[in-house]
Amino acid sequence: MKQVDLYGRVRHAVLVDGLNGREAARVLGIDPRTVSKMLAFSVPPGYRRSQPVRRPKLDAFTELSIRSLRQKNWFQRSSGIRRNRYLKDCVMSMVMRAASRL
Repeated sequence: MKQVDLYGRVRHAVLVDGLNGREAARVLGIDPRTVSKMLAFSVPPGYRRSQPVRRPKLDAFTELSIRSLRQKNWFQRSSGIRRNRYLKDCVMSMVMRAASRL
């Protein structure tokens, strides 16, 4: 990502000093497409996601499975491996029951 001071220098060179985009790119040592992108925004746009965040497929069932496990007092056990295996089995059985209702 380009520094903010370079961003300001590009905008000043083109908008105030009157250089065109190619001249400003040559003087500052950057690509002309970068200059055009810098002129498109008044401030650096920052990080933008190109796609929305992908959620797990079973995300809709996690609250249901956690509620079910809390009713069975499963979270009081100490073995993490056993708990994870049981959680996976519970979620899969809930998913299969929900799919069979459709």
